[in-house]
Amino acid sequence: MEKLLERSELDVKYTWSTEAMFASDERWEEELQAVKTLVDQDPFAGVRGRLGESADFVGQYFLIAQTLAERLGKLQIYAHTKADQDTRLAEYQAMMSRVQSVSAEYAEKESFFEPELLSLPESLLTTYLQDNALTDHRHTLDNVIRNKPHVLSTETEAVIASFSDVLHGSGQTFSQLTNADFNHGSFTVDGTEYVVTEGRLGLLLRNPDRTVRQLAYERLYDTYLGHKNAIAALYANSVKTDIRLARAKRFETARDFALFENNIPTSVYDALVTGVRNNAAHLHRYFELRRKHLGLDRVRLYDKYVPLAEAQLDDYAFEDGFRLIKEGLANLGGEYATILDRAREERWIDVYETPGKRSGAYSTGFYATRPYILLNYQGNYNSVSTLAHELGHSVHTHLAGRSQLPQYSGYSIFLAEIASTVNETLLVNHLLDITKDPMARATLINQQLDSLTGTIFRQTMFADFEWQTHREVEEGRALTHDSLCELYAGLNRAYQGEAYEEDDRSSAEWARIPHFYHAYYVFQYATGMSAALVFADRIRKEGSAAADRYLGFLRAGSKDYPLEVLREAGLDMTNPDVVTQALSIYGELVTELERLLAVLKQ
Repeated sequence: MEKLLERSELDVKYTWSTEAMFASDERWEEELQAVKTLVDQDPFAGVRGRLGESADFVGQYFLIAQTLAERLGKLQIYAHTKADQDTRLAEYQAMMSRVQSVSAEYAEKESFFEPELLSLPESLLTTYLQDNALTDHRHTLDNVIRNKPHVLSTETEAVIASFSDVLHGSGQTFSQLTNADFNHGSFTVDGTEYVVTEGRLGLLLRNPDRTVRQLAYERLYDTYLGHKNAIAALYANSVKTDIRLARAKRFETARDFALFENNIPTSVYDALVTGVRNNAAHLHRYFELRRKHLGLDRVRLYDKYVPLAEAQLDDYAFEDGFRLIKEGLANLGGEYATILDRAREERWIDVYETPGKRSGAYSTGFYATRPYILLNYQGNYNSVSTLAHELGHSVHTHLAGRSQLPQYSGYSIFLAEIASTVNETLLVNHLLDITKDPMARATLINQQLDSLTGTIFRQTMFADFEWQTHREVEEGRALTHDSLCELYAGLNRAYQGEAYEEDDRSSAEWARIPHFYHAYYVFQYATGMSAALVFADRIRKEGSAAADRYLGFLRAGSKDYPLEVLREAGLDMTNPDVVTQALSIYGELVTELERLLAVLKQ
C-alpha cells in the first residue's frame, strides 16, 4: 500500500486556504474572545422586551443578529476545517468545542426573538411587514409570522422542549440496537469467510457470487427478524409521537407538521408519489433486464445491487479530473467555468488523504467565507464524480452568497442536493458522449440507473410507506410487525413489478431503515434528484437559455420559499409531470443499457 504523505509534505495548492478566514490560530483566538465578550454582555439587552414599540427595534435585532452570526460562522468554519484536516490534533477539537459553547450561549440570548415577536397583536405584525425600514427582512418576518397559529403558550413550549430527548427515544433506541448490540455473524463460501455488518452489506450484495449475496442477506435480516416485535413497537411509538406532536402544535396531520418548516404543500408530496407510481413501468423494465441478464427466475432483494457491467474505468490525476469536470459542465457557461477556476486558484479544495484526515467528502462555508471542499481524492472516476458533486454545492453557496442579502444567502434541505446532482449528471452525460467502448458505457449507465433507482424509486417508496403508516395510526388502527410487513410487501410489488419476488425477509426491510425515525424527510431526496435530472436535460437540449434559468436558481438562495424558487426557474414541483420527465430520462437509460448488454453478449 502506498504510504500517505503527511500534510506538511503536500504542495500547498492541494490544501484549502483556511488562512483566508484567519491568518493564524492566534487571530482566531482573539476573535473568539472578542465575540465571547459581546455575547457575555448580552448584545440584545437594548431590544429585548421592546419589539412591540416600533419597527426600529426589530431592525436593530436583525442587525445585531446578522453581525454576530457572521462572526460566529467564520469561527466555526475555521475550527471545523482545521479539526477535520487532522483529527489527531486535540487542540482543534478543543477549538470546536469552545466555539460551540459560545454559539450555544448566543442562541440562548437570541432565543427571545420569535416568542416575543409572535406575542404581538396581528395588526402590529401586519404593519411591520409593510414597514419600509424592514423591507430587507420581509421574507424572514413572513416566515416567522406564518408560524403564529402553531406557537403554544410559553409554558407548554418549554415542557415540549424539555421532553425533546424523550420524544426522540425510539430512534435513539433503534440506533443503539442496530449499531451497538446487533451481531450478524459470518459465513464461509469456498473457503473464504465473510463477516456481515450493516456497513459491509452493500459491498456483499454487489458480489457476483449469488450464494455470497444470499447468505449475507439472510444473516443480516434474520437478526432483525429475531427482534421483530421490539422493532415494530419502536417504530409504532415513533409514529405515535409524530402524530401527537403535530396535534399539540395544531396541525391536522403529522405530514402537515413535517412539511410546514419549508412551506411545502402536501400536493408536492402527492405529486411525487403519483408521478413515480404512474411511471413504475420504467423500473419494472429495469428489473426484467436485470433478471434476464443475470439468468434468474425472479430478482430477489439480494440481486438488486450486483453490477450488470463492470469495466475498469480510466484513472484521473486531480488536474485531469478537474479538466474533465470543466468539459462536462461547459454548457453552464463562462461564468460557471470562471468560478470553477477560482475554486482551484483560491484553494477551496483540500484534495488528498493524509494521516488523521476525516474520511469522506463535503462542502462547507457560507457568504462570509470561501466555500471549502474536503476530499480524499483517489484518482478514480468515483473521486472525479464526488468532486463534481461537491463543486455543485460550493458554486451554489458562492452564487447565492454573492447575489443575495446575507439573510437569504443559504438554501433549504429541500433544494440542497439539486446543484450537486446536476453536476454529477452533466459529468456522466459528457463522459458517455466521449466514451465509445460498450463495456465502459454499460458500466456508467448501470451505475447511473442504480443511483436513480435508489434515490427516486426507493426513496419515494419509503415516502409512500411513511405516509401510509402514519395514516393507519391517524385513523385509529394499530401498527404491528405483520401489518407493517404486509404494507411494505405490497409497495415492493407495486414499485418493482413482476420480475421481482418477495419473501418474508424482504418484506421486513422497513425494519432496518433509520430514516423512518425522522418522518417525512426522505421524499426530499427524490424531489431533488427529479428536479436535477430535468434541469440537466434542459441544459443539454436547450443550451444557454436553460442554463441561465438554472443559474438564476443557484443565485436565488432563500429569498423566497423553496417551491417558489424552483417555480421561478421553470419547475413546478406540485405537478407530477416533473417526475414523469425525470423518469422518462430513466427509461431512455434502460433502453440504452438493454442495447449495450445485447452488443456485449454477441
